[in-house]
Amino acid sequence: MRFRYVHIIAALFLLGGMGFQFFFSYRRASTRVQERMDLEMQVAQEKLLFELYDAYNAVYQLEDFMADDMNNPTDLLDETREIMKLYPHFFTFYVAYPPYAFPAKGKWYGLRSYRVRDSISSNVFGGENHNYFEREWWRGALESGRSGFWSQPYHDNVFDEPIFTYSNDYHDKKNNVTCVIGVDFSVNWVQQLLEQFKPFDEVNLAVYSSSGTLLTSSTSQDSTLFNVSNAQDRFAGKDWVVSRKTLNPIDIDLVMAVPKSYVWESIRVGILVPFAVFILGILVVAYLIHRISRDERENIRLGAEQKVIAHELVIAHGIQMGILKNRPLKESKNPAGEQDIDLHAILLPMREVGGDLYDFHREGDTIWFIIGDVSGKGVPAAMFMSAVVNLFRAIGRRSHTPKQIMEEMNSVLSENNPSLTFVTAFIGRLHIPSGQLLFCNAGHCPPLIVESGASSVKRVQLEPNIPLGYDGRYSFAEEGCILGEGEKLVLYTDGVTEARNSKGEMLGMSRLSALAGGDKDLLAAIKQYIGDAEPTDDITLMTIRKTDSVRPVSLRVVNQADQWPVLRQAIHEYGICVGIEKRTLKKLEVASEEAVVNIVRYSQATKIEMALSLQNSAFSIQLSDDGVAFDPTAHEVKTDAVEERQIGGMGISLIRQIADEVHYERVNEKNVLTIAKSTSC
Repeated sequence: MRFRYVHIIAALFLLGGMGFQFFFSYRRASTRVQERMDLEMQVAQEKLLFELYDAYNAVYQLEDFMADDMNNPTDLLDETREIMKLYPHFFTFYVAYPPYAFPAKGKWYGLRSYRVRDSISSNVFGGENHNYFEREWWRGALESGRSGFWSQPYHDNVFDEPIFTYSNDYHDKKNNVTCVIGVDFSVNWVQQLLEQFKPFDEVNLAVYSSSGTLLTSSTSQDSTLFNVSNAQDRFAGKDWVVSRKTLNPIDIDLVMAVPKSYVWESIRVGILVPFAVFILGILVVAYLIHRISRDERENIRLGAEQKVIAHELVIAHGIQMGILKNRPLKESKNPAGEQDIDLHAILLPMREVGGDLYDFHREGDTIWFIIGDVSGKGVPAAMFMSAVVNLFRAIGRRSHTPKQIMEEMNSVLSENNPSLTFVTAFIGRLHIPSGQLLFCNAGHCPPLIVESGASSVKRVQLEPNIPLGYDGRYSFAEEGCILGEGEKLVLYTDGVTEARNSKGEMLGMSRLSALAGGDKDLLAAIKQYIGDAEPTDDITLMTIRKTDSVRPVSLRVVNQADQWPVLRQAIHEYGICVGIEKRTLKKLEVASEEAVVNIVRYSQATKIEMALSLQNSAFSIQLSDDGVAFDPTAHEVKTDAVEERQIGGMGISLIRQIADEVHYERVNEKNVLTIAKSTSC
């Protein structure tokens, strides 16, 4: 019963509030419109006066010239041309003399310069067909005195658009009229100026001469509003809010008028919005009271579910970290028990689970590794990440190159990917003794190489391959380099370079390079830069440092022709790593094939040994065999038929055409043939 009259009280309160709101909104809207008009009117007055003052100034500029020389019309014509160049919105600038001012030139004598497209022309005018004494600008200038005359807009056939004229008479020292000076303006140009000064779309702007003549307006479509005879009076009624300014010294009135309907419109908005807010507020309060008990129970249920989800995310985090290898390959030793590599990797997810990934494993003298970044965040990205890691482990055990692993993973990930989730990845294979690093990139961040014992850091240049998951038939480019003794390879995800400190500044490539070449631990330096700032992405970092010296690549095969593909693959991969251009590398493989085929055919050896090395910026291929002594460099085949050669048919001749250096020697009962090619070719 105590709430029986609540709705009546609420209705009365609402009506009173609406009445107060109406009165307050009307006063505020009227004041705001008037203040805005006064401010805009002041700006429009200054800008329009600045533009139209050109005509006033041009007339007096010419009068100053005439005061110095009144008897040389030719010079005066040149002066009108120069003034036209200064004011591009002038259509015509002219000087007209009274009857027989120059008896030798007749009754009519006028000089004018006028604009024709982008050029200015000048001529003499006046005559029976052009009796300017009857024109409005002539009579108006004489009647207006020194205040000047502004004509009504009229259509000019020469310029094919509406124009209006400002004219003034010039007197000599005896106060006799010497001539009339006039300027033609474009009405469209002034209308465009007025459009720029409108503070609201509903504003009407008009320009009048002091005699009340309408020069132009911003409301050309409303011809009845701006009537020439009573245009200023029409704004004096109750339907308009009006502001008027006189532009001195050019003697023009600028009128700004806003319909009061604009004020009423803003009032309606000001009333309807609060009314809607009042009604909505009452409904919301009623709804909240109705739901409060159920919301409490729902909050209890959601709290319990959130605890379960949080517990499950903790478990998911443990599973994801378990998938990744969190042990470092620090001071890892080769099969001979020698220290040769130092590998560290870490993932710091932005949330409990993330989409970054890494993995690595060692097979004898070779390290295989991957680092990547899945698009998206949270559980979906973590699931895709685990699939990528497991694919790398499964495919990497039976593939020989990073390119093969990358393309097979891409084929599997692209086969059924309706969400178009993708992953950027960098897969590498490091042969530790030789430092031979062969890698394949799929849209990932370019790694850094930190030189041994110095702060010098270089950025590895990568081919712009696409990420995994888009096109299963894409052919990835394979690249490589040589990792020297003590050099460190730094791999990372974009969460590292895009990490921000408390000031919102990103780490970026320049700072990362500086930190990588510094004395501090790189991860600790990155954390120090971030400080207390909230992470914006997962952070993953992997560093690989070669700790022993670089040794040549050595292979030993039986002396059979079917062993050549093994040797060729080794030459191809090492050539990529030392930077041999693809076309040159292909030729070098052909030259090596010639040498191997000749050994198989003629040496009677039991085995072939090959050593690959980089010496003095040259790729060196050394082939040795235990066959009978034979110097191929002393038995050159003379032929030019390179295109028609058979394998082993041209021997040392072809090898010399391709290689920069070919050398043979007999060492320890072995034939040793060295083929060298500069890496700068």
